[in-house]
Amino acid sequence: MGAKKSETGQATAPSADEDFGVLLGWDSSPAGQRIMLLMQSARKTPDQPDDVRDFRYFLTREQAVQLGNYLYGLAGETAPKRKSRGFLEKLIGD
Repeated sequence: MGAKKSETGQATAPSADEDFGVLLGWDSSPAGQRIMLLMQSARKTPDQPDDVRDFRYFLTREQAVQLGNYLYGLAGETAPKRKSRGFLEKLIGD
């Protein structure tokens, strides 16, 4: 997926039938076996609450990890490495 590109390989501007906006914020929460991702966006500087649109996505854990890794890559960053648990955490099972 990603941005649409012209025949020359350059990104093209969204057409009138495409939905786009600026990301204002996001939140996530568990939803059973899935993760609910709430993203808020606006097409212009929000003057009224109606100018902010909410989009809810339900992702599997694998999709969430893939999305996170993809975004890290786009940003030129690497995902943080998980620390190995210490002796006490292993003993307690935390």
